[in-house]
Amino acid sequence: MPTDYAQEFQRYSTRFVRLVGDIQPGQYGRFRNRLVPRLTESQFRERVDHYMSLGERFVATMNAGDTIDDTLAVELRSVEAELVLEKSLFLPNVDR
Repeated sequence: MPTDYAQEFQRYSTRFVRLVGDIQPGQYGRFRNRLVPRLTESQFRERVDHYMSLGERFVATMNAGDTIDDTLAVELRSVEAELVLEKSLFLPNVDR
């Protein structure tokens, strides 16, 4: 995910309205059977940074040939839901 936060936040907002609904920041909607909050721009930035940090750990683990910690994969999926991502940048995409 590029770090052009303004552009990515606009994409997130469009995706959120399309997939979750047109609700106010702080309110919760349902995405892939999970309750997700609509994020403000600053919250979105924090979640993107966290997601990319988790992704870097995941890739480093893969490149090192280490065993992938299930907790890391679960946390990646959780943040992907919060960001209303339709496709993962790091994990295999599965039909959900």
